[in-house]
Amino acid sequence: MLDVLVYLLFGLFLLMVPGFLFTLVLYPRRESLDFWERMGVSLGLGVLVLIYLGFVLAQPGVKMLTLAPFILAVLGVCLLFAFIAYWRGGLEVAIIYARALVRKISRLRPPKPKPVPPKEKPTPPEQPPPPKELPAPPEELPAPPEERPAQPPQPPEEKRESGEGV
Repeated sequence: MLDVLVYLLFGLFLLMVPGFLFTLVLYPRRESLDFWERMGVSLGLGVLVLIYLGFVLAQPGVKMLTLAPFILAVLGVCLLFAFIAYWRGGLEVAIIYARALVRKISRLRPPKPKPVPPKEKPTPPEQPPPPKELPAPPEELPAPPEERPAQPPQPPEEKRESGEGV
């Protein structure tokens, strides 16, 4: 499965890069083509370049249509197109597209986690105030009047009419 993915990416690279560099040679200004037009023309010109390279390498006098010479020929043509695009000022468009691509890729990354503020020292839970000490109960408190034991009535003091005493 992984080898299929590698072949697919490598094939897209072979189709797009020579065609993209060729569009930079033909249309060096950014205003000439917008991004999607340039990608469509790149795909078409890439196929055209690969067909012509395969045709040249398959000539009876050359007989070099194998993988290694084909890849080297594609790299040589890419270097030639890159040099001509640089000379015509078309690589500025490639730089603009590369910066835009980097910005889009950086947006795809997950955001950096926000720093967590340092934790405060935990405060001990508030304890209820200590209970007030109750005064020690007196040894004998007078009982309320309802609870007092009945005392025998005492005889009233007699008033003496005589002058004795006091």
